[in-house]
Amino acid sequence: MSLKTVVIVGRPNVGKSTLFNRILGSRRSVVHETAGVTRDRICEITDWAGHQFYLLDTGGIVPFGDEVTRFDKVVTQVAKDSIDEADVVIFLVDVTGGLSTWDDAIAQHLRRTGKPVVVAVNKVEKEHHHYAAHEFNSLGLGDPFSISALHGHNIGDLLDRVVDGFPEGTEEHPCDCKVAILGRPNVGKSTILNLLTGKEDAIVSDIPGTTRDSIHTDIKWHGNTIRLIDTAGLRRKSRVDKAVEAFSNMRTVRALEQCDIALLVVDAEAGPVAQDSKIAGLIHNSGKGVVVAFNKWDLIEKDQSTHLGMWERFCKEIPFLPYAPWFTLSALTKQRSGKIMEMVWDVQQYRQKRIDTSELNTFIDEITKRQPARFQSGGTGKIYFATQASTEPPVIILSVNNPKFFARNYLRYINNQIREHYKFTGNRIFVKMKKH
Repeated sequence: MSLKTVVIVGRPNVGKSTLFNRILGSRRSVVHETAGVTRDRICEITDWAGHQFYLLDTGGIVPFGDEVTRFDKVVTQVAKDSIDEADVVIFLVDVTGGLSTWDDAIAQHLRRTGKPVVVAVNKVEKEHHHYAAHEFNSLGLGDPFSISALHGHNIGDLLDRVVDGFPEGTEEHPCDCKVAILGRPNVGKSTILNLLTGKEDAIVSDIPGTTRDSIHTDIKWHGNTIRLIDTAGLRRKSRVDKAVEAFSNMRTVRALEQCDIALLVVDAEAGPVAQDSKIAGLIHNSGKGVVVAFNKWDLIEKDQSTHLGMWERFCKEIPFLPYAPWFTLSALTKQRSGKIMEMVWDVQQYRQKRIDTSELNTFIDEITKRQPARFQSGGTGKIYFATQASTEPPVIILSVNNPKFFARNYLRYINNQIREHYKFTGNRIFVKMKKH
């Protein structure tokens, strides 16, 4: 289940970043008395009362005014985009400034969204502030909480209300496989989604970054229900100059958390680049199944070596994903598009594969006799027993005399032998040890 999202919003200079830091217990956001210091959203994972959630800091919302700059408009839109994504909104106001017309305008927008909202009146640090805080009841968003983000007053009570406001988990329609379509911007992810669904579920554009939300669509394939998740493209951090792009990155990571198989789309015309490696690293570390699709194959000149050469270039740039099945296609012309679901389903089947324990132990005994462990760190490693602890992803547990007696390259040898014999196509195999 994906984590809930809590967003802190309000007009400039009401203490949003101070509250963000107070909840996290660290100075993650820049805090300054000058309005507008927080230019984009900052996101962290935190928890309260057993509930983990994403906490987002935002720049100040400037609803209107003669001196509203283009920058103000961008920051305001980014904050409103955050509200759309939120499960609960903390609307922060400033008791020392009193109720403003900007607060009223923000409250009107929040009421229209229908999101759960907790009003927090900040900077309540003197006796007369407590009386002044009642003025914010008129916002029509429920009883406000009087807090001091700077001194930590009533933050626990505020968070109790926040987690109580998390919507109940809705029961998902069952599906047989969840596929996240991942890749950097403008590689054709939305075109592939439209091709698979047979309809225009995602906007297709040649402008990088068009898709900002993750889109979920269920399709039937040979009697199986496949859930497709289209995502915004991941960008290099140096190019995330707008907060909306930073948030798109977070959405992409969340899509990866939710999926079984990642379809990594690479621009065949541009070839694999460093950002493809970053996305592939996220997939590899997550243990999700993976299929690599080189899209826009119709745009490149080809000879007899072009096909295999593309994969060799990919492996050179991304050496840690050799287990991924791959193919070339043109989503635009539909060339080889039938391979997509075939490969995805093949990877899903291997993802659920389980090796019989007695068979696995016989195999481990054979490969360790063929190539015994060498003397390492004061002893020689011995494997007493092996078992597959889980599937999705496959995890093999080796019961050994001492884990430190096993060199990393020997574990790699065992991993490679398991893959060669049992395939597990498109899935990372985790080989772990425990002391007997």
